[in-house]
Amino acid sequence: MQHPFRQRDNSSCNRAFTLVELLVVIAIIGILVALLLPAVQAARESARRAKCQSNLRQLSLAILNYESSYHALPAAYQYTPNLSPHTTDNFGPNWVIAILPFVEGTTVYDRFDFSEWISNPINEYPRSQQLEVMLCPSDERNQTPFNGSAREGQNWARGNYGCNAGNGPNISNWGTSGIDGPDSAGWLDPYRRGVIGPNVFHSLKAVTDGTSNTMMLGELRAGMTERDRRGVWALGQAGASMIIWHGWGGDANGPNACWVSADDIEGCEAALADEYLRECMTCYWGDEWTDQAAPRSTHPGGCYFGLVDGSVRWISESIETTGSLGSSCCAPWDFLILSADGEVFSGDL
Repeated sequence: MQHPFRQRDNSSCNRAFTLVELLVVIAIIGILVALLLPAVQAARESARRAKCQSNLRQLSLAILNYESSYHALPAAYQYTPNLSPHTTDNFGPNWVIAILPFVEGTTVYDRFDFSEWISNPINEYPRSQQLEVMLCPSDERNQTPFNGSAREGQNWARGNYGCNAGNGPNISNWGTSGIDGPDSAGWLDPYRRGVIGPNVFHSLKAVTDGTSNTMMLGELRAGMTERDRRGVWALGQAGASMIIWHGWGGDANGPNACWVSADDIEGCEAALADEYLRECMTCYWGDEWTDQAAPRSTHPGGCYFGLVDGSVRWISESIETTGSLGSSCCAPWDFLILSADGEVFSGDL
């Protein structure tokens, strides 16, 4: 007689996935990952941009606190007048070193020996320190130190922010456009003067175009090789911690300028010209003067800038510039650079 509680045959319920079913599941997972990856990358970049924006905000406020204490803005960097700053490395403190006590950097500031040049080996330790407030997390190259020639010294930490010196080359006695101290022709020209100039301790009251209409700081990218001095926080020259000659009449005109010969800085390698162009980090190969550099970032489409009032604004690469080498002033981009030209750009940044 058959048992009333005969066990059911459950073999069909324990059937495993077939190979085809497994491949379908894997394909579906792959598609989902591919769909989600751009969103994840966008979220990460958004967080990096927020950090970069916060850094510029802190630096801008630190400069304003410095000005409140000393009744002048810090100099872009200091050097012996008429020393040809584009061909030497005998520099004193720059604006970043000056504001260290205002960004919780007193420990690093106190390690500098200001009786010697910043390039002197005695100052290697403080200049080699990575400053979180100077690093944009979107720039992967800012972890590689700058190592120059024997005269420049070794082991300089990178940074990603530069002061707006204006729209003329940082060259001594360079006709009517050179910016080299408070009495230089370029600095005295309202169509060239920026905000934080080399060898200039400039009054905030002299920013007559309005503090909310004038850029004080902008982003920089770290150099593509260890000799490329762009993005070096303790070094004062163009591209290191200063943006200059980045408007009308020059070929480093606008955010992320991709002109073939845009940045005039020491340390670019002509053999890498194609790579520099692909990265939009172009250089002039005709000499190794360091006198011109545009603001640059790795954020898609533009850069962040700190204005003189302490606010931070995003400025698109599509902002109107004069657009051609040798052109005359001015375009909306120029109005943001210049601090006393009497014009104000009120359009959409």
